Parts: sequence; C-alpha cells; structure tokens
Amino acid sequence: MTPTSSSHRPARRTGRKTGPKPSFTVDDVVDAALEIGIARFTLAQVAQRIGVSTSAVYRLFAGRDDLVHACLSRGATTVRWPDGDAGSWQELLRDWAEASWEVCERYPGLDEVLFTFPGAFRHIQGAARSLVDSLCGFGFTEPQALFALDFIGDTVISTHLSVSTLRNLGEDGRTGFEQIVAAAREDDAFKPHESWIGRGFLDAKLDFIIAGLEERRPEV
Repeated sequence: MTPTSSSHRPARRTGRKTGPKPSFTVDDVVDAALEIGIARFTLAQVAQRIGVSTSAVYRLFAGRDDLVHACLSRGATTVRWPDGDAGSWQELLRDWAEASWEVCERYPGLDEVLFTFPGAFRHIQGAARSLVDSLCGFGFTEPQALFALDFIGDTVISTHLSVSTLRNLGEDGRTGFEQIVAAAREDDAFKPHESWIGRGFLDAKLDFIIAGLEERRPEV
C-alpha cells in the first residue's frame, strides 16, 4: 500500500453559497463517514449521523469522492509509517507490512477502497518516498524498491480484504467464516481454521516474499 501524509483540503465549490454557516466541521463529517465505513457511506447517511441536511454537507465537500479523499488523508496521518530507522531492509519491509495491516484494521472497508478508488495512494506518497530512499540506502535501486513495496502492499491489502469477508456478517446474521464452517466437508482440501479471521496466511507470504527478494530483486 502506498498513502502524502499532508492534510486533505476539500474541493472548493464555485458559485455563491447560500444559507446559514454550517454548525459542524470538516472533522465532524470525516468522523461520521469513517464510523459508517469508508467503502459504503453515502452523504445522506453522513448528514443524518451528524444531524444536518445533506445539502449542508455539500457546503464543505463537493461530493462523495471529495469526502473519500478526506477520509484517506485522515487515515494516512493516523498511522506510524516506518521512518527508516530499521536495522535491515528485511525489517523495513516487515514494518511496512505491519503499518499497512494496521491502517486496514483501524478503518473497516479501507482495503476495498485502496483497490477500487482512483488516486487512493496519493495520500501516502510522502511515506512512500521515505521508504524508497531508505531501501536505496540498503542497496536497492529505486525500481527494485518500488517493486518490493508494491508487492508487499498488494499482498497485505488483498489478504486483509479476504479476511474481512470472513469477519463480516451475512444476511442470515452469521459471519462469512461461520458460513463456510457450516458448509465444510470432511474431504475439503482447505478446511476452515480460526487463523483465517486473524491474519490468514499473511506472515507465511511475507516470509516467502522476503526470502525471494534476498535472491532476486525485480524492477518495475
């Protein structure tokens, strides 16, 4: 996963504004959107949660995409991204994976948004630049560093997305994991395991990726 950590400024709306000045703030709107879920909220739901009209929210945000960017900016600034103090490139990449997992855990639906929302990664460009520079200090070329960060970021996000589907409740009130446990058969190759709703196979995947990078470093 790659988020500048600079704060997001909602798009400026053109034309003359009418009506009273909003009695709520940008942070109030972002808080409400994140509480509802960054992948699913509507502006009407956000407005209802903070007790205002939908048109009032439009006084601060040009539309849903504008608010999604504000949520992504918030997320990028609330995670402690690796700062380059790692003792090895392997440690640095593991720190990157942990930070990426942490932010997905903190904001339900973020994993989906990172894969489907154009420009989502622009909010961590500052952190990404620092990581690339640190990896170059360990002997990576910039294209090699970009490959490593992208590969691990995609692995973390896709794993978290898969885990999330098993944690979420279905229409029958059961989690996805409970549903597959109920449908499991004795001869199934993949038998449901509690780890599937924890971190899945993430740690084994990270070990494999890092071992591979010790032997060969592809470039992008």
